[in-house]
Amino acid sequence: MKTLAPSVLLWLGLLCGMVARAEEPVVPAPGFDCQRAEKVVEHWVCANAGLMQADQRLTEAYRTAQAKPDGDAALAALRAGQLRWLRVRNRCESQGCVAEAYARRTAELQASNRRVLALDGKAFVPVFSRTLAQVNDTRAVHGIPLRRAQPTAIQVELFIDPQDARPWREGGPGARIACWPPDRREGYASRFHYEARSWGDAFRPVERGGRHGFILLRFVLGKDLPLNEDILCTVALTEWLLDQPSQLHLVESTY
Repeated sequence: MKTLAPSVLLWLGLLCGMVARAEEPVVPAPGFDCQRAEKVVEHWVCANAGLMQADQRLTEAYRTAQAKPDGDAALAALRAGQLRWLRVRNRCESQGCVAEAYARRTAELQASNRRVLALDGKAFVPVFSRTLAQVNDTRAVHGIPLRRAQPTAIQVELFIDPQDARPWREGGPGARIACWPPDRREGYASRFHYEARSWGDAFRPVERGGRHGFILLRFVLGKDLPLNEDILCTVALTEWLLDQPSQLHLVESTY
């Protein structure tokens, strides 16, 4: 009988290990630490795989809602709504009641995350605008100038052609913004620097003037970036496939 070489045995062992790991079931985990569970409802969740999955789904929907560029007031309302829901859940006297509470709240959050925001129909004067003829995976727009003397919220909007609408199931394409002073020098500390990222599920669907698009990101001059300073920003789109022209805008936020 022919003996396999040690190198072949090593590769077979690695392959078997990879297959074994791939077949291991994914154990659901709730959005809180079961080791610190105190309430009866929390112990029910930690002991029931179905309730753990329900908690995991709700946690994902809530984190996506937190990442939406909807402004401070909307974020405060989201947190208040979640606290109210927790009080309702914690009053449950059966696991069936808990499951129903999770189902209702998750459906509410998912519907809110899909909500299309109708933007103001008044005269539209963007801070910056650029037509992108095509985006094949990645496109960066450099040298976007900003300067304000008063605190101002700015949102990054992208409007795409209906022919390029490709619904994503999880995650989706990405967006990134990075800002710094015009006199920034490579290798030296900058006076200020701001960077933020977002992804498809966290974009806010919008409609403006009959066109459909997304608010990709939102930031505030006077909070995230300094006032009375010349600022240059770069907006990068990643993992987009846009064959038709699209419009990138930076707009002062009014909500």
